[in-house]
Amino acid sequence: MGFVVVGAVLAAILVLLSGYRRVSVLEFKPGPLVVRMPFGSSPTSVGRAIGIDGRLYGPLTFATNGNMTVVADTYRERLLEFSKDRMTAVATPGKMVEDLAVAPSGSVVMADNRTLSIWMLDQGKFKKIVQFQTHSGYSEALWHIGIGSPSRMFVERVQFGHGAFAARLDEYTLSGRFVRRLAEAQGSRGGGLMPLASSVISEPVRNFQVAPDGNLYIEPVGLNSLSRTIRIYRPNGLLMGEVVVRAPVAIERSDLLGISRQGWIYLAVNIDVPHKARVLIVSPEGHVIGDLHVPAVPIYAANYGRVLPSGVLYLDDSTPIAYQIRIYRPTHRKVWRWGGF
Repeated sequence: MGFVVVGAVLAAILVLLSGYRRVSVLEFKPGPLVVRMPFGSSPTSVGRAIGIDGRLYGPLTFATNGNMTVVADTYRERLLEFSKDRMTAVATPGKMVEDLAVAPSGSVVMADNRTLSIWMLDQGKFKKIVQFQTHSGYSEALWHIGIGSPSRMFVERVQFGHGAFAARLDEYTLSGRFVRRLAEAQGSRGGGLMPLASSVISEPVRNFQVAPDGNLYIEPVGLNSLSRTIRIYRPNGLLMGEVVVRAPVAIERSDLLGISRQGWIYLAVNIDVPHKARVLIVSPEGHVIGDLHVPAVPIYAANYGRVLPSGVLYLDDSTPIAYQIRIYRPTHRKVWRWGGF
C-alpha cells in the first residue's frame, strides 16, 4: 500500500513539473556610477545655479559612446571627458553648452546657446561649424542636436518673442552645410503649435533621437496622460510607422532618451517627480520589456539619459549634493515559468 502512495505522489510531482519551462528573462539591472562629482567650486566638483524659476540647475547635458563620457559642466564653462578612470577638463569660455553629441569619429559636437552656434571639439581644438542668425526682439535656443549617418547632424531650434513661439528641425552635414528643413511649427503664446504646410514632417516635434540605423524617432507634443506616441521617420522625412508607449502611471512629463540597435525605445517618465520616476523600455511592437523604478532627479537638466546601440542605458542619477551618471545593462537570465500542460 505504501508503494502505491509513494508512486502516486511521484506521478503527481512529475505531472506538475511537466508544466514548467526554463525561459530567458530580460532584466535591466543598475550598475556602477561612471560619473560622480560633488557640486562646488573645486577642480574636482561641478557647478550649479538657481534659475529664475527657482529650480536648481547643474550640468545640463552629457553624451557618451561607451568608451568616453562627456559632461557639460555648464556653469563652470567647461567640458569634462571621462575615459578609463581619467577625467580631462576642457575650458569653454564664453559658451553656454546645453546639448552634446559624440560623432562616429569620436569628436564632440556641442550646441552653444550664448552665441547660438554649434562647435566641434576634435583633438583638443574647437571649430565652429554652424553660426545661426539671431533676430532682434526674440529669444532663441538650440534645443537638441543628434548625429546621424553618414556624417549628418540634426538640429532642433526654438524661438520666442512678440507673443509667438516657433520650433524647427533641420538637417546639416557635420561640416556645417545646410541640407534640408524637416519640420517647422508655429503658435501663439498659450496656444498649440501648428505645423507649416511646407513641413516634411507634418507635426510639431517636442523631442527626437537618432537610432543606430539612422532613422529619426520623433516624440511629438503629447497631451495624453497615459501614453506617448513615438513616430519613426527616415532621415528624408518619410514616415515609416509609430509605436505607442503606454505608461502604468499618469505622465506628468516625458523624455525620449534614445533607441537601441534592436529598436527598443527608452522613455523617461516623471524623471523629476519623487516616487513616480521610472524609465520604460518598449519593443518595436509596443510591448514594455523594461520598467525601471529610478530615483527622481532633483537637479534640472536638458538631457537625462543616453542609450548605446547595445541597449546599455546611461542615466542621470544626481542627488542634491552630487552630479551622477549610472549605467543600466540589459541582461538575460534563465528562470522556471509555469506554462501549463
